[in-house]
Amino acid sequence: DLRGADLRGAKLRKTILFRADLSRADLRDADLHRASLGRVVLNYANLAGLKLDGARLGHAELRGAVLSGSSFNNTMLAHADLSEADLTGASFNQAVLKNARFDGARLTGATFEDADLSFVDLRKVVDAANVDLRKARLQNALLDRLSLAGVHLDDANLHEASLADTDLRQASLHKAILRKARLSGANLGSADLGKADLTGVKMQGVKLGAAQLQEAKISGNLIGVDFTEADLSRADLGGSNLKEARFAGAVLSQTNLAACNLYGADFSGATLHATVFRRANLRLARFDGADIDNADFSDAIGYQP
Repeated sequence: DLRGADLRGAKLRKTILFRADLSRADLRDADLHRASLGRVVLNYANLAGLKLDGARLGHAELRGAVLSGSSFNNTMLAHADLSEADLTGASFNQAVLKNARFDGARLTGATFEDADLSFVDLRKVVDAANVDLRKARLQNALLDRLSLAGVHLDDANLHEASLADTDLRQASLHKAILRKARLSGANLGSADLGKADLTGVKMQGVKLGAAQLQEAKISGNLIGVDFTEADLSRADLGGSNLKEARFAGAVLSQTNLAACNLYGADFSGATLHATVFRRANLRLARFDGADIDNADFSDAIGYQP
């Protein structure tokens, strides 16, 4: 029983502690590099500045623990309970956090680069400002209604993740994988989605105004999506349902809109250089002030030059 123990600055590299109870212990600046702490209990412990790189903490209990500035790089934390923990500025690069719990946790400025966060539920996180999720594996993760404005998600895998009503304004999702993700009601205004994979996404009510979508792959039910002033140069939206979508002032140079349902879509003031509209449904679509230089309207339905 190590509850409340004072282990500040302790050198405990490669230590093996199975089912140890370190609740409320003080482990500030301790070194547990490559330690094996299976099912360890660290509830409300002070782990600020702790080094746990390469350690194994499967099913660990860290409820209410202070982890600010700590290092958990390449650490096994699958099924760990981090509820109400303070992870401010902590590093979890390449860590395995699959199915970990984060209810009430604070992730401010924490880094999870190339970490496995698949199946995690982050909907009740207190604060995720400036969190770094580059290359993170977030398949089937729940991030609904989070404030992730300006967050880095470049190259992240968000396959079948749920981001409904999430604030992603100015977020960076360059080359991110969002296949079959749920983005209904999300705000992606001014976000970088260049070369992102958005095939099969659910995007009802999504805001993409001024977003960067160059060379992105987008398909699915995109009815009424707002692309106002977005850059979709060389993007592929072929075959999508874009009924009443808004492209006012958008750049769609060399964009593929072949076989799309563009009924009632608004292209007012859009740049449509060499845009492909082959076999598209353009009934009631508006092109007021649009630049259609070299656009391909062959076999399009309802287009009236």
